[in-house]
Amino acid sequence: MKNLPRKPILIGVVIAIVVLLVGGGVWIATRSGSKTEETTTANKKRISLPENVIPVEERPVMRLTPLSSGHHIEFAIETVKKAADEVEYTLEYQTGTLVQAEQDVLSLASLPVSKEIYLGSCSAGGACTSHEDVKGGSLLTTFLGEEPYALKSDWKYIDNVKKETEFSSRDGMFQISSADLATNRYLIIFNNAGYPADVPGKVVSVPYSLSASSTIDGMATLNIRAQEEGDLSIAGWNDQEWQTFETTVEGKMVSATVELLPLYVVVSN
Repeated sequence: MKNLPRKPILIGVVIAIVVLLVGGGVWIATRSGSKTEETTTANKKRISLPENVIPVEERPVMRLTPLSSGHHIEFAIETVKKAADEVEYTLEYQTGTLVQAEQDVLSLASLPVSKEIYLGSCSAGGACTSHEDVKGGSLLTTFLGEEPYALKSDWKYIDNVKKETEFSSRDGMFQISSADLATNRYLIIFNNAGYPADVPGKVVSVPYSLSASSTIDGMATLNIRAQEEGDLSIAGWNDQEWQTFETTVEGKMVSATVELLPLYVVVSN
């Protein structure tokens, strides 16, 4: 039998080696690209800071307002007392037995600033599904600047389909009763981070905001639990100035007949 020519065999070996080298190079490049992508993603992670560290008097005034659609709320930052360039927010809320979240970043170059938030989810194709049985949750805000700081507080969403007249905050320390609220379909009680300036006394409670999907007007009976005992009064903010109401005090519990206003605090006289 004749020996086979060696040239084709050598060519085959060379081709095999080239294929292996090219394949290895592609594999290495792919792994390298993967690592770069992971590193880039990691660098984009939101900053994490301890929450509610700065004094209450230095905290911004924010607002959560339900819109008449029943599936949207407006998140607004009205004033910022401690300088910041932008704010990252995470709005978490319970819908049925699930917890949903909305995240975004807002510039603070011009105030007030607001963002309409959809309480639902949309597919890549554009089909949207509204979340039902929304109960409220928490709002985490991280203010970024030379001295970044983070704040977290609760909010309660109320679908007043039954035309009820008595409502409370998620922490149970704010209770309000008013027949005039029965006509408001959607309400939010928000543990606000801060309060407007020139408050008439030392603030000794959480600032509580009350908002609705339609105009709030009328009178109410309001109970708030203060953080300390003493000569206490309930003060309300009407978007222009503070009003102080005649208040009954029993330990840390204070009560007053008040006008329906966007924000309330307890002050020590």
